[in-house]
Amino acid sequence: VFHGQGAATALGDAIIREAKEQGTTGVFKRTVGDRLLSFEFEGGTFIDNETGSRWDITGVAVAGPLKGRQLELIPHGNYFAFAWFAFKPETQIYSASGTD
Repeated sequence: VFHGQGAATALGDAIIREAKEQGTTGVFKRTVGDRLLSFEFEGGTFIDNETGSRWDITGVAVAGPLKGRQLELIPHGNYFAFAWFAFKPETQIYSASGTD
């Protein structure tokens, strides 16, 4: 799961460019061919530990040995909690510590 800054919410202000930044998310399979990749976030880009290639929020390698390669997108949605809960009120929230 990649999450990066730079996307504003249309719900935050009448003028989107003045709205609060929420960021955006991309979800991808972490393989290229038969190579399994792991990632770290550094300097506004995602870097795979195996080749040192840099990836953008859309899952495209923008620099390094894998430049031009595309990670396979996993269908997902970016939802505001209030909108999700309106349609899925049975949803439970878990924290990293395992408590609410």
